[in-house]
Amino acid sequence: MRQMIIQIIILIAVLFILRLFRSFTPKARRPKLHPVDCLPLLSLWFIWQLSHTWADPWFAAIVFIWMLISIVLTLWWGLSKGELLWNKFLLFYWRITDLLLLLAYLATIVRVLIR
Repeated sequence: MRQMIIQIIILIAVLFILRLFRSFTPKARRPKLHPVDCLPLLSLWFIWQLSHTWADPWFAAIVFIWMLISIVLTLWWGLSKGELLWNKFLLFYWRITDLLLLLAYLATIVRVLIR
């Protein structure tokens, strides 16, 4: 329980710090990514921390599902648009990753609380 609270505090602090950096950066030089785009990396790390001692391979399942979604999205994007513009696709893929890993992190927290 203590570890989850620390993780949530870290998430909030990282988002706040990135938001501050973004506000100090001139608008012309800002990247298209937003502070929320750092969540997949933190979510993966936190999921691993919370579940690496479990008997079932929850973390491996998350990574496997993430890989399957990336393959399907790549094929869908390439076939439907006839081209794969990486600068547009990667932003779209990263936002989908935000949602998937945030849901997986929330499911991990719920599972830890149930135990």
